[in-house]
Amino acid sequence: MNLRGVVRVLCALVLLAVAACGAGGPDDGASPELHWYTGPDRVDAQALAESCTTEAAGEYTISVEELPEDADERHSMLVRRLAADDDSMDIITLDNALTSEVSAAGYLAPIPEELKEPFAEDVFPSALLAASDGERLVVAPWWFDPYMLWWRGTAAERAGLDTDEPITWEALLDGAERLDARIEIDDPAGHGFPSLVNALVVAAGGTVLQGQGRSPKLGLDSDAGESAAGIVGRIGGTGGEPPSSDAVEKFATRSGSFLLAPSSVVSEPALSGVARDLQWAPFPVVEEESIAPVDGAGLAVPLYAPDSELSYDAISCLTSPTSMREIMVESGHSAARASTYEDEAVVAGYPLAEVTEPAVRSGATVPSTPYWPRVREAILRTWLPTADVDPEVTPRESEHAVRDAVGGRLP
Repeated sequence: MNLRGVVRVLCALVLLAVAACGAGGPDDGASPELHWYTGPDRVDAQALAESCTTEAAGEYTISVEELPEDADERHSMLVRRLAADDDSMDIITLDNALTSEVSAAGYLAPIPEELKEPFAEDVFPSALLAASDGERLVVAPWWFDPYMLWWRGTAAERAGLDTDEPITWEALLDGAERLDARIEIDDPAGHGFPSLVNALVVAAGGTVLQGQGRSPKLGLDSDAGESAAGIVGRIGGTGGEPPSSDAVEKFATRSGSFLLAPSSVVSEPALSGVARDLQWAPFPVVEEESIAPVDGAGLAVPLYAPDSELSYDAISCLTSPTSMREIMVESGHSAARASTYEDEAVVAGYPLAEVTEPAVRSGATVPSTPYWPRVREAILRTWLPTADVDPEVTPRESEHAVRDAVGGRLP
């Protein structure tokens, strides 16, 4: 070997040694880094991650990795990486609507026995159901938001609504028509509308779907389905094309009157200019009780996370009473744990509690089925545009579409 070759070999060896020294091995004193993949949300995930990193005192650090804003793209990316046995994800935030699908595919690390009780303790029953796959808890319940009715200033009074009593859909729709006012529906991801349809069916005494297999019991083509379609059709008749991704911005304009949105919308920057003008009430009543759509998120550990025990330690911090309190006070989300409502800071700094706590207890979650994404798409396809919804036609056509989607048949 000539001198140039010797130099090349020596340089290569030096580079390898330097790389080994900087690789962050178990003996270099660095804290293990946990990568938390979460979608854009009103929760300040970075602040929570920093707080839990500090509390860990060197046991681990949490790095926030933001998933795509588009819900379909976010879903596809998560499923694709989970299916590929990607070991770069330590913690993931899962929308409740996807929990059953991801769990049924075998993509999640089991919750350790010693954490099942702490994760489930004092959790609202509906939130616990949404965090489970059948009887098995598969994600740590986190936040859980009910939809509410919001209005600007004196809009409710001018519409003739008695806000001291439960507001019925009939009264709201009649009042909106008298004012020639829009009822906006907040749906930034484009996936919230099927949850609303589901809640309207449940409130009328029915069910969209029961059963996790390919042949579930369906209930859209029913009196409850017709009731839901009648309401949705009239919402569409108030003008425009609700639901929409810019509903909050439209509501914040001078012509804004009514908005259907989750509790966390209170922290939306677009509403900062009209915050003093905001009023709220429970989700409108179909029959005798307000049954709101309730959607949330849980924290899970992927099956191939390098150190699931450490990941679950971090989740214990992210779902601790302190973290739950911060979620409610800072973002407007409703925590999944009932005891959070008793926290002094929440009592003082969360004025929505009188509405959100009973709403979470009575609200309707989407059906627990691994095929919910298919059901959701079938509902979107048959219930939009809302102005075209016909109580005598839409429920029947939608049930056929849902049956085909769950059964694996093309639309």
